[in-house]
Amino acid sequence: GNVDRFEFSSKNVGDIAAICLGHTPKDGKKVKGETYWHVEEVVVTEKELGNKYIFRCNVLIPLSPKRDEYLTFECTKTIESFASKARSLVPVKYEIIIITGDEKGAGTDANVSITIYGSNGDSGSQKLRQRLRNLFERGQTDRFVVEMLDMGDLQRVRVEHDNSGLCPGWLLDRVEITNTANGVTTIFLCGKWLDTKRADGQIARVLYPKY
Repeated sequence: GNVDRFEFSSKNVGDIAAICLGHTPKDGKKVKGETYWHVEEVVVTEKELGNKYIFRCNVLIPLSPKRDEYLTFECTKTIESFASKARSLVPVKYEIIIITGDEKGAGTDANVSITIYGSNGDSGSQKLRQRLRNLFERGQTDRFVVEMLDMGDLQRVRVEHDNSGLCPGWLLDRVEITNTANGVTTIFLCGKWLDTKRADGQIARVLYPKY
């Protein structure tokens, strides 16, 4: 579940078309049996221009005995944002609807946040809060209005909580996001637990649109 960041200098390679990933044993040590590295996603950011490339992999990469012996995997590539494009964007209000599942223990006391990814960039992590309201209870629908730069076509969302409170486990049914400027609603189905003690133990989910 780690997110690792690296920064390095390179000559300008232009539009990044593909990446190559692999891993080899440390110090030439032999490893018994098959060893895999599960890579979910690689994000490459060209810091000078602000261009961001996302390679959605979600594959198990086997250990290679030698550096030049590798397998090729196809990753889904999207171009996240461009600095020049961002400067021309206008603020838009988005209505975010979070629907909690209707099962025993489905509600959560934890703090929930969401990151929205669109063709024009991402929203950054947005904490979902309301004063004087008990949020994310069983079978409940919670609405939030957030103003941010126009995200364009919504591509995915990341929903997570901080595992705080007496009952942090949460059954998220779905997320609905409406661009109030054009009335377009995008639905992201989940139907999974965000709970360290259930299923796969994850407390963050990446959701893709229902088409």
